[in-house]
Amino acid sequence: MGTSVADLAPGLSRKLKKVQESRIDTPYLLSSLNTLSSFYDDNTPQARRNLRSTIEKRALSINCEFLDASHAAQLINALREEELNENFFKALSHVQEIHANCKVLLRTHHQRAGLELMDMMAVYQEGAYERLCRERSVLFKYCAEEVANMRHNALFRRFISALTRGGPGGLPRPIEVHAHDPLRYVGDMLGWLHQALASERELVAVLLDPDTITDSGPKQFSNNSEDGSGKTESDLMFVLDRIFEGSQPSLIVSYKLSSTLEFYCYTISDLLGRETALCNTLWALKDAAQNTFFDILKGRGEKLLRYPPLVAVDLSPPPAVTEGVSVLLEIIDNYNSMMVPASGQKPAFGPVISAILDPIVQMCEQAAEAHKSKGAGHSSRRSGMSFDCGQLTKSSVDAILSNSSSVSSSLVCSYSFSLKFYRYLLP
Repeated sequence: MGTSVADLAPGLSRKLKKVQESRIDTPYLLSSLNTLSSFYDDNTPQARRNLRSTIEKRALSINCEFLDASHAAQLINALREEELNENFFKALSHVQEIHANCKVLLRTHHQRAGLELMDMMAVYQEGAYERLCRERSVLFKYCAEEVANMRHNALFRRFISALTRGGPGGLPRPIEVHAHDPLRYVGDMLGWLHQALASERELVAVLLDPDTITDSGPKQFSNNSEDGSGKTESDLMFVLDRIFEGSQPSLIVSYKLSSTLEFYCYTISDLLGRETALCNTLWALKDAAQNTFFDILKGRGEKLLRYPPLVAVDLSPPPAVTEGVSVLLEIIDNYNSMMVPASGQKPAFGPVISAILDPIVQMCEQAAEAHKSKGAGHSSRRSGMSFDCGQLTKSSVDAILSNSSSVSSSLVCSYSFSLKFYRYLLP
C-alpha cells in the first residue's frame, strides 16, 4: 500500500491534497463539524452514502422554519401595506382568532401576557378596520349610518327624559314644567339641543377622524346625517307647533320667540353648517314665528282702520295710539337687549316700526277726514293745540330715544309725524 498521492488519479489527488492542506482549527470548519456531529452519529457505509441527501433535507427544513418564522411579519405587512385582497382578510381573521384565544390566557396565571397580546391584536385590528373603511366607501357609509342611527336613538331618549323627567334627582327640573311659558319652554329646549349637539359633534370627530377620510367620505356622511336629522325634523316641528295650541298668540311673545329662534339658528349654524336639515328646520320655525308676529300686527291694523276710534272731546290721543306706542317701546327694549351671536347681526327694525305706525297714521288721516266732513272749523284749534302736541311728541320721542339708541332718526320722526299729524288735522 505504498501508493503516493502523485500515483493516484489527477482528480482524486487534487482533492486529497486540498484536504491535507486545509486548516482544521478555523471557526467555520469547527462549526460545520459540530453541526455534522449533531445528526451524523454512526460512521457506516449507509450513513456515508446518504450524507448528501441528509444535508439537503436539513437545509430544506431550515428554510421552511425561516418561512414559518416570517409568516407573522407577512401577516402584519398584509394588514398595513398590501392591497385589500384575500391575504388581507386572512390576516385579519387570524388576528381576530389570536385576540379571542388571548381570553383563555386571562383565566390562567399568564394574565399579563394575555393582556399584552390582546392590546397588540387590538391595535392591528383597529388599523385594518381603518384601512378597510377608508378604501371602501360603501363600508364607511354603512358604518356611518349605523353610528347615526344609534346616536339618534340615544339622543331621542335623553331628550324625552329631559323633557318629562328632568335630571338625576329631579335637578334640573323637567322642561315640561315651563310649558305654560312659551319663551322659557322653547329656550330650554333649544339650549338643551345646543349642548347635546356640541357633545355629539365632538363624539363624531373622535369616531370619524376627518384627516383619515377620503374626499368622498364626508359628502356621503353628510347625506347620511341629512337623512337621520330629517327623522327629527317633523318631531321638532310638532313639539314647537303645539306651544301655542289652545291659546291666542301674543304679539310680544311672538316677537321674542322669533328673536330667540334666530339666535339659535345662527348658533347652531356655526356648529353644524348652514345647509343642514336641523338648521333649515330652525330657520323655518323662525320664519313662522316672524310671520305670526306680522300677521297679528296686520290684523290689529286692519281692525283699527275698519273701526277707527272716535275723536275725544279734549283731543287726547285715542287708546289705540297709546297702546301702539307702549307696544313699540316694549319691542324696542327687547330689540336692544336681544342676544346676537358672533356670526350674526341684528335684523332690520324698519319693517316692525312701519307695521306698527302705518295703521296709526292711516287712522289719524281717516279720523281727520271724517271730522272735516262734519264741517267743524279747526284753524283756531290748530294754533291752540300746537304747544300740547309739541309737548306730547317731545316726551314720546324722548322715551323712544332713551330706550333705543339703535333706531334711526327717520323711524322716530315717523312716530312724531303721526302724532303731529293727528293733532294738527283734528279741530
